[in-house]
Amino acid sequence: MSTNIERFKAIVERGFSQGDLSVADEICDTKLIEHQYLARADLPGPQILKAQIEDARRSIKDLKFTVEAIVESGDTVWARGKATGVDPRSGKAVTIDVMDVCRFANEKLVEHWGVPDRFALLHQLGALPPPPS
Repeated sequence: MSTNIERFKAIVERGFSQGDLSVADEICDTKLIEHQYLARADLPGPQILKAQIEDARRSIKDLKFTVEAIVESGDTVWARGKATGVDPRSGKAVTIDVMDVCRFANEKLVEHWGVPDRFALLHQLGALPPPPS
């Protein structure tokens, strides 16, 4: 992998869409700083990403994550993507938007902010009232 965009896409495609945890060992710095709400920040860098991949794939069956827009500015990659799959409890198909900001240094992911649209997920599962019409 030669660019930070390619590194990010590897996390999305190999990690989240395919469940390949080895991508975390290849790309994450051991001192990764994680800012995503509810992420396990008490683990060493690669283990943080592995836990996120496992949690996401457990929460959404047949998870597929696609990058819809991406830009690199200096050492930072900004991406908007879409996660699709099936809620394992209800069997309902779900789709959520995800925003990611990843800072890289020395070809390693050193800092991450992730914002999955959890409200959209809760609406799709019926846990929140439908939006007003």
